[in-house]
Amino acid sequence: MQSSEESQVLALLAKEWDLKGPPGIMDINDIVAVLPVAPSDTLAALKALYTSGLIDMNTLKTSAFLTPEGYAAADRSGNRQHKES
Repeated sequence: MQSSEESQVLALLAKEWDLKGPPGIMDINDIVAVLPVAPSDTLAALKALYTSGLIDMNTLKTSAFLTPEGYAAADRSGNRQHKES
């Protein structure tokens, strides 16, 4: 089961995916700045999501992005709005 922070990270990256296209890549600093939780909690959520394979990171670990499994998990969590067609 995902924590609230993990769900928020997934929802944010899924929104980026929807707006800019796959894979929804964002700078870690931007993720920390946008989410209304403590930076340490956001970083812990990123680590947990990375370990579970729902997100991936660039080699320098400065950006995070969704895997297809992460995008599906964000959709299942119900924390994101679907695009209007």
